[in-house]
Amino acid sequence: MKELHKKELLDILLDENNKQEITLTDRYGKVVNFEQLATIPYYDQYNDEEFICTILHPLTLSKEFDTNYIYPFMAVKDENENYTLEAIEDETIIKYLEKEYNKE
Repeated sequence: MKELHKKELLDILLDENNKQEITLTDRYGKVVNFEQLATIPYYDQYNDEEFICTILHPLTLSKEFDTNYIYPFMAVKDENENYTLEAIEDETIIKYLEKEYNKE
């Protein structure tokens, strides 16, 4: 997935008025544009860490992303303080995000 600097990604994810599309590259190398539907913090009590998660809707059809679905991602920081968005596969986190997203 596309790497963004800390400020860029956090500004996009945390600004509820920001309608900027998020552009990522899927695992097949196709550029996919997404619209952000929600930003949801997730607290991992076992590791005492908070993560920023986002629900994205693809605007571009690809082998990996269907425009009829929404997808959860987590902002993950590397050792250089840069963030990437990684697909969430952990069922516990997905269930939490579904619950929170459906409250809105």
